[in-house]
Amino acid sequence: MQNTKSAIIGILLGAITLCGCSAGATRVSIPVKVQSEIDISRYSNFAVLPFVSEKHAERDENLPTEVGEEIASILRRGLAREQYFEVVSTQETARLLTGDTVAEEWLSDTEHLSELGRYFEVKGIIVGSFRFYSDSRPRRYYGERYSVQRQRYMMDYQDYMQKTYLLSLRVLIIDVETEQIIWDEAYRRSTAEAHTIGSFLFSQVGPQENTIRELGKRAVLEFTRKISPHYEREDRYLVK
Repeated sequence: MQNTKSAIIGILLGAITLCGCSAGATRVSIPVKVQSEIDISRYSNFAVLPFVSEKHAERDENLPTEVGEEIASILRRGLAREQYFEVVSTQETARLLTGDTVAEEWLSDTEHLSELGRYFEVKGIIVGSFRFYSDSRPRRYYGERYSVQRQRYMMDYQDYMQKTYLLSLRVLIIDVETEQIIWDEAYRRSTAEAHTIGSFLFSQVGPQENTIRELGKRAVLEFTRKISPHYEREDRYLVK
């Protein structure tokens, strides 16, 4: 019983305190530094290898072979913009990989990747895989239209096809010295388009490189943000 009374009194005091402070509290947005999720004093220079398309994935699109290199190039540019990292350039990466084709089997061969890292003279190797596919489903949009004949608005609908593009990007960081995987995360991004029958048929054969590039940029941004120190804005309350 005593514990119950104490709890009630505590709740009442808390409510009174909040009520008393609310009138004199000002909400402000301040920058808060977020640390990297890796040790940037150790992993400051990287080589980024071309990403590989995952095999045996259902609903995968027929994609140009250059997609994996395009994703890697986006990642290199993203890391190069950060002051904390140095990245082997696309041209130098291609030169040192001459004669080698990155395959999905490489992702589990940390010994081979570490050998490449020592060849590149970096502390970390970034590799990964991707899946890109689309999902199309009929949709119905409900709205109102004005009927001149009936002199009023009426409920109406329109059928259309919604095509959703999905990119799943897996990113790994290999410690060159220890040959261990220190980072292994997947990033998923999607975008949707509404089509009439005619535009839907055209989208089936139209180029998709721009869609992949845009989704790739968004996925890479999340990755680079996690491993780069940065500032985020948070709300704080100042009590007068």
